[in-house]
Amino acid sequence: MSTNAASTSSDINSLDLLLILLVTVSWGLNYPIMKFVVTSYPPLTFRAFTFTIGCVLLGAYALRSGESLHVPMSERWLAFKLGMPNMVLWHLGLIYGMTLLNSGRAAIVGYTMPVWALLASVLMFKNTLTLRGMMGVFCSLLATFLLARDEMSNFAGQPLGLVCTLAAAMAWGVGNAMMKNCKISISSITLTFWMLMLAAICFIFLALVFEQDRWAWPTWIQFAAILYAGGVTFAISYVAWFRVARKLTPVASGLSIMLVPMIGLIGGYWMLNEVVAVADITALLLILLAMAIVLIPGRKVT
Repeated sequence: MSTNAASTSSDINSLDLLLILLVTVSWGLNYPIMKFVVTSYPPLTFRAFTFTIGCVLLGAYALRSGESLHVPMSERWLAFKLGMPNMVLWHLGLIYGMTLLNSGRAAIVGYTMPVWALLASVLMFKNTLTLRGMMGVFCSLLATFLLARDEMSNFAGQPLGLVCTLAAAMAWGVGNAMMKNCKISISSITLTFWMLMLAAICFIFLALVFEQDRWAWPTWIQFAAILYAGGVTFAISYVAWFRVARKLTPVASGLSIMLVPMIGLIGGYWMLNEVVAVADITALLLILLAMAIVLIPGRKVT
């Protein structure tokens, strides 16, 4: 399966729409689930577990279904370059941001990603930055500013959490732009497997270096969350995500799951009794507006 700039959102079919729904719900609920776990369990170890589980499950599925996991020698460096921003850097910044922010706020900042995908496409692949694109950037930055101001005005605020999450979103945006503008012959399952493998190796190493003194066997509810994150969020949803991301434009692929931060915000309120402030609602609306603004020209181009 090849990725190239000629693919358009007109290739989307009913199965792809169902996969988008699956990704939206599973990733949205993943935010409060992650927040619940990292408040009582080492975050790097949590991520090492989930990446390992996701990699094993996806590898077993690929072998059972006859899917080749071979990556041609000429494409291994490209697969590595795709894996670093899309999986390692995104989740590293996110997991640390999650330890400092509530889950809904982390979801809102994380899903500024489509705007950074647009900017990365302009800077790295010479795409045109339109007026609508600049408006989307402005709305995203304004949303982040509102949340930062609210964090800094709160005695218990954690502006560093915003910085980590925003950096993670930027890394994911760069990876999303790279995903669309590269050519790679391997399937989405194979690519996702090796990305998960790369992330598992990185996070196991980081956990060994920084969290060995905090290791403990997870409780049953922590283990259930780890299984959800590894099995559903990674093994299933990432395959679905990369299938869709390869068909849509770099921005539209992010905008197709624009309800994720809303589900994350509602899930944090419902599952963790997190406070939803005016700044959160305003920032969420600004992010949704930024997504909608940037999506319009993407559809017109196709």
